[in-house]
Amino acid sequence: MLIDHSNNRVLEVLESRDKATLMAWLQAARDGGLLGVLEEVTTDMWDGYVEAVREVFGDRVRITIDRFHVMKNFQECLNQSRRQAQKQLPREAAQALKGTRWLWLTNPENLEQEQRRELQRLQTRFPQLAALSAQREALRRIFEDRTIGSAQDGAARLRQWCRDAVALGLTGLMAFCRTLDRWMDKIANYFVSRSSNGQTEGFNHGIRAILWRGFGIPNFAHLRSRILHALG
Repeated sequence: MLIDHSNNRVLEVLESRDKATLMAWLQAARDGGLLGVLEEVTTDMWDGYVEAVREVFGDRVRITIDRFHVMKNFQECLNQSRRQAQKQLPREAAQALKGTRWLWLTNPENLEQEQRRELQRLQTRFPQLAALSAQREALRRIFEDRTIGSAQDGAARLRQWCRDAVALGLTGLMAFCRTLDRWMDKIANYFVSRSSNGQTEGFNHGIRAILWRGFGIPNFAHLRSRILHALG
């Protein structure tokens, strides 16, 4: 699904997510004028999307990795690090952490008061996990810091965050930092205009509603028409 974020609409729904299919559509849209003044593309961390955009538009279009996909990747690595740290604890202490995953992975502002108190007790008892939690919040603060106004400044802050994260010596965080380093230039482009794929989740919800009302739509051409009619 391709989204026009400027006009809040679905541009197209492609039957395949492979690079060749996307390139063919992008080339036609560019040559036909639909994307003649395109300035920026937001995407997730998939090589096919990034390569297709770069090969069709060259360097004149800024490619930005969606910050929410970055945080999703981080959450997965954070959970791996949490399990690694938990395995290093005595059995009794590890048992005390059972059922607390949600507390560690939820934004503090979304916790109720008693849940925040419980998390604080856990952070006091388990300092290594508390350090992981602090790294999570530090990464969020970087993305939300409006004083960062360029890709260069954003990349510098993210690299410093990585140095602090690697010092914890946890496999999951080191894996995430390698991912961050690989995609750094495109992730740091977020700080130029703060673009993201946040709207896409709303469109995905709309598509699920279309499928629900149609009791599932196995015919792709019919599904595409329904989506473009409702959301295009």
